[in-house]
Amino acid sequence: MGRVVSVSQPLLFVSVCAVGLSACGGLNHQKIAESIQQDITTNGGTSVKSVTCPRGIEPEAGKSFECVGAMDNGYTFTITVQQKDTNGNVTWDVPHAKGLVHIPKLESAIQTALETEIGVRPSIACGGIYKAVKPGEGFECRIVYKTTKAPAKPKNASKGKPTKPAPVIQVTQTEKVNVTTDSDGNITWQRIPPNLAKTTAMANGS
Repeated sequence: MGRVVSVSQPLLFVSVCAVGLSACGGLNHQKIAESIQQDITTNGGTSVKSVTCPRGIEPEAGKSFECVGAMDNGYTFTITVQQKDTNGNVTWDVPHAKGLVHIPKLESAIQTALETEIGVRPSIACGGIYKAVKPGEGFECRIVYKTTKAPAKPKNASKGKPTKPAPVIQVTQTEKVNVTTDSDGNITWQRIPPNLAKTTAMANGS
């Protein structure tokens, strides 16, 4: 059976932007909010309805503040914005939230767990950077990795006569991972090996 692993801890994806200063000398809070919303929407998180950032933030390198994102489904989440300098250059971390999955961090978490399980670090593709997923729904990821296969024994091998060992064959293995979310926004995933997928398909067809 595929192993189920919970990924309920915050998943972060850092974006960088130069938003400049407002006419009053403080940070341009409206432009920061628009940039964050555009970043999420452009990269797949279409359920983000709005982003609001506080007014009157003075530019100070190393200081951070928080903006709030609102989803179409009514959920809100906090976005930490870090000032890189006093010229309006900032970065932001958008946390994993209900209805919004951050694909790069999810892919990394799955890769790390599977590396321990199968012995190699697979490549994984879940699609995009942000994915809007309603609580209770899910999606599929695809994993690919190299594995070894024992060579077939020569048919014409003479009994009792030593034969030169055949080289180990390296093959490419492709599998699927089912990712699901619950009503609290927690994420779980389950690896579906090809042999299990075939067994399930046969059972469903009987």
